[in-house]
Amino acid sequence: MWIPLTFIFLFASGFIAARFGVQDAEPFTLLLARSLLVLPILLLIIKLKRKPAAWGSVRARWHQIGIGTLLHGAYLGGVFAAIEAGMTAGLTALLVSLHPLATVALSKPLFGIRITLKQWVGLFLGAVGVVLVLSPNLASNPDQITTLSVAGLLWCLVSLLGISLSTLWQKHSGGQMGMVEGLVFQYIGAGCIFIVAAAIIGSFTFHITPRLLLTLAWLVIAISVGAIWLLMLMIERGEAPQVARLFFLVPPCAAFMAWILFDETWSTLTMVGAAMVILSLALDRPKA
Repeated sequence: MWIPLTFIFLFASGFIAARFGVQDAEPFTLLLARSLLVLPILLLIIKLKRKPAAWGSVRARWHQIGIGTLLHGAYLGGVFAAIEAGMTAGLTALLVSLHPLATVALSKPLFGIRITLKQWVGLFLGAVGVVLVLSPNLASNPDQITTLSVAGLLWCLVSLLGISLSTLWQKHSGGQMGMVEGLVFQYIGAGCIFIVAAAIIGSFTFHITPRLLLTLAWLVIAISVGAIWLLMLMIERGEAPQVARLFFLVPPCAAFMAWILFDETWSTLTMVGAAMVILSLALDRPKA
């Protein structure tokens, strides 16, 4: 139980980190620095492991590079770029957290996974719950609607597709290499994407400030190593749609952290939405 709970907390904190990070650095440059910093940490973990390194086949390595371009490149790059383009962290979290719907929709045509009526009901309740969790914030700040720029929406779409496709790809790529070894190739793939993105549509802006250094440290240690490692572990243990449904808990968790950090109170709609999210998870619990 501690694995999904820890993952949800760490993953939800990424939206707050994105809001802080883009104030001092261009999104793709910041994420490129994150990728470069996390690689030596992963290599050190591999060296300290008692088991021999399992680097897998050449094909398996290319699979992980491809997954990395989607999971770290498209997903995180899309989130950071959307916020930098003017989308609020809350709206970005709302749109991207709906990715379980896309994951389920893609599971059938890509892999022939049968989705039951019970699962669809759970997905619908989860989606409605996410909307209810964030709707009080939008209602109290109607000016936020103006931040729905075309660029921001497109970046959210890129992020949505990136995490949905990477979840399915990882599940069906097979365990042909070690988990940490796979992350190494994932960040290599993501780093290549960030270099190209920063060169073509970015600016390589990177103002070193205490806030940026703290944000970067959190991105590297808590999210890049911690959250992504837990995600890969959960994908290996469960079905992709079930793992994807955990992301419905990200907006409620983000709202709770905002309440702790910024004294934002929970409204009745927020609590009802959180209850619907939990119910949607209960409808599709893996059988013992």
